[in-house]
Amino acid sequence: MQYYELDPEHNHFSDVMVDVTHRCNMSCKNCYIPNRNIPDLDADILIETIKKFPNKTMIRVVGAEPTMRKDLPQLIRRIRETGHRATLLTNGLRLASDRYVKELKSNRLSHIYLSLNGVDNDDWYEEIDELRCATKKIAALQNLVNNRMIIDTGTIIVKGVNDEAVSRLLHLYNQTGVVNVLARIKNVGNLGRSMFDENLGGQIITMDSNYTMQGLINLVSEQTKLSVDYIESWRNNPIYKNKDIEESSFVFPLSENSKGKPFHKSGIWFKIADWNTFSNPDGVPLPGNNRRGRLTADFKVAPMSEHVKMNEGGY
Repeated sequence: MQYYELDPEHNHFSDVMVDVTHRCNMSCKNCYIPNRNIPDLDADILIETIKKFPNKTMIRVVGAEPTMRKDLPQLIRRIRETGHRATLLTNGLRLASDRYVKELKSNRLSHIYLSLNGVDNDDWYEEIDELRCATKKIAALQNLVNNRMIIDTGTIIVKGVNDEAVSRLLHLYNQTGVVNVLARIKNVGNLGRSMFDENLGGQIITMDSNYTMQGLINLVSEQTKLSVDYIESWRNNPIYKNKDIEESSFVFPLSENSKGKPFHKSGIWFKIADWNTFSNPDGVPLPGNNRRGRLTADFKVAPMSEHVKMNEGGY
């Protein structure tokens, strides 16, 4: 495993995950940080740390569930005041309140990643995230549209459960008026708490129990009516030129007319990521990613997946 830590002055990651809290209002079957007994990150030290980053960075504000912090809107404003960008990764339950979304926006948040594992189907949410929450998820997405936020959605595809999620996503986008979005699609990652964790009563992971990258490509092709050749052409010529991860993560637009245009401003884009760690001896998804880091408990910066694996069951 290629693990290392950097002082903030030497951070080279363009995206840094910041776990502002380990508290959560859900108990999803797949969670890379299931430990809830860790104090919230100190806001003042966080701000002083990211001020030391040498380049403008995307600060990915994550949790468990970051909206559990009462000071989240103010914390986002403080992050933006350092000159860095910010995006919020959330399950979206609190975003079902339009008033709360407006408060986030008034504190200079413009970009939100919304988890939609069950899309618009309560049975899927119950099976994957152990909560029937489709109504709140849809309301959250609608509020993001109404407030003109930049939107990413994230969906874990679980074989035999939400296999039709891609087509349902496209239907939901149409229903709520989403015209510009990055739809992130991935398989189950056996990291932290997982549906494939035998110790938690999960099934034993095999090559057949989880989608492979090719399986995800075929699934997306079938439900979007895009050819496999078209999708593969973007995989073979990735936007992010990182030879270590281009086989396990890539993006492509639903329409060829979006080619050469920025994400979130030119229609519907997909990102397919392979989080299946079955064949990886280190048990790390997206190994060697030099674009995405994670802030450590002692305020250094480390590769994201590798740091999560090193601290599995803890921070």
